[in-house]
Amino acid sequence: MRKIYRATATPLLFALLSSLVVFSVSDVAYAKRRHSAKAGRAAKSSSGHVRATRTRSRSSRRGRAARNEPRESSRRGRAARNEPQLSTREVQALLKRQRQGRLSRAERQQLAAYHSASRRRAIALQEARLRAARAHDSALRNIAAANILKDNSTGEDLEVRRAAVEALSGRSGTVVVMDPNTGRVYTIVNQQMAVGSPVKPCSTVKLIVGLAALHEKVFDPNMDVQLASNGWSINLTDAVAHSNNPFFQVLGRRLGYERVMKYAENFGFGEKTGVNYPGESDGFLPEPGEGETGHMSSHGDGFGVTAVQLAAFTGAIANGGNLYLPHAPRTPEEADHFKPELRRKIEISPEDRLRILSGMIGAVNFGTAKLAYDPIGQVAGKTGTCTGESDKLGLFTSFSSINNPKLVVTVITTGSTEAGKRAAEIAGRIYRSISPRFLKEPVLTPASAVIEIEPKTTRGAQN
Repeated sequence: MRKIYRATATPLLFALLSSLVVFSVSDVAYAKRRHSAKAGRAAKSSSGHVRATRTRSRSSRRGRAARNEPRESSRRGRAARNEPQLSTREVQALLKRQRQGRLSRAERQQLAAYHSASRRRAIALQEARLRAARAHDSALRNIAAANILKDNSTGEDLEVRRAAVEALSGRSGTVVVMDPNTGRVYTIVNQQMAVGSPVKPCSTVKLIVGLAALHEKVFDPNMDVQLASNGWSINLTDAVAHSNNPFFQVLGRRLGYERVMKYAENFGFGEKTGVNYPGESDGFLPEPGEGETGHMSSHGDGFGVTAVQLAAFTGAIANGGNLYLPHAPRTPEEADHFKPELRRKIEISPEDRLRILSGMIGAVNFGTAKLAYDPIGQVAGKTGTCTGESDKLGLFTSFSSINNPKLVVTVITTGSTEAGKRAAEIAGRIYRSISPRFLKEPVLTPASAVIEIEPKTTRGAQN
């Protein structure tokens, strides 16, 4: 019996142990599966949380951006919504009530909104005008650049021309450089404008009026001229240096129209210079009764002068009264044997020349033309600033050096912001570039080889 029991118990015990092992393995596998599943759910939950956080962050930023749109746009929107629709009569009524201190709070807000809208409109209009002016100036510069490319530089001094072109530096304008002792043209930049486009002379006309008034003795140059009832007065030197308008208006009225025209004609205005460049204009002089004589004598109203005419006249002041025919030698032979041609002798006494010269020096040293200063040679000149037919004009006509004049430089510029001081600045660059050469090297002037041309007596006559 005992043997049968052992044989039976052993298989049962083995089966029981096997079941325990299986269950243990199953529990371990189940535990691992539960752990993996739990980890997976945690990862998914974490990933979802991150995505949700990012989504909420982006939404938040978009919300903030939408809530915080540019202030300028917001202001424009509010301005458009609150644009006051007030008639002139309503505005005047509100202003009257404001002066009386009777405005309600709503009316004050209405008036403030109206003023704000008016300022915005004024700013917008000013910006539009500035854009139009810049576009117009750009067009003028392009035209000048195109004209300069067409210039005939044959026989010109290329070193002087290069200095003049660089000094003009893309501005709309013209430059004439010549020898005051012979009329020899060193260069004309933008020849079409210099020769064929007369402009208002602006305050450079004061040189004509000043010399005429000195010669006619309509004032005492040793005394100040009284310009106001309160005793305000000024002398000739300061009047030229600072371009004083009332001073020359007084002189112009004392001279009268006929005498101003007489001297303008004698100085070469209103007729061709005879320069050997094509397309020269006569320019023009004021007609009788055209404007007021005083204003004509300070601003140049009614005059039309070319840069070449102004340069030739300035050369006559520099050399003591010889009005030469401007001429560019076109061949080496002509340059080697250059012969000056005298158009006429202008009556300028040495005393009158020194008096007008004192003001021209003052203009460069302490007046309107300080930017033309050249440390090598004393420059004497006169600026001009005014409005031509449509654009601002800047003029400067000058010579250097005063003790032994070698150069005349005349500059005319045009544009929305041009002025005489800008033209003087251009001339100053030219002088500082070429003065070392001309003021240190002697320029031979064949004084004996002069051909005098019979002067024309009729105003506007052509050479």
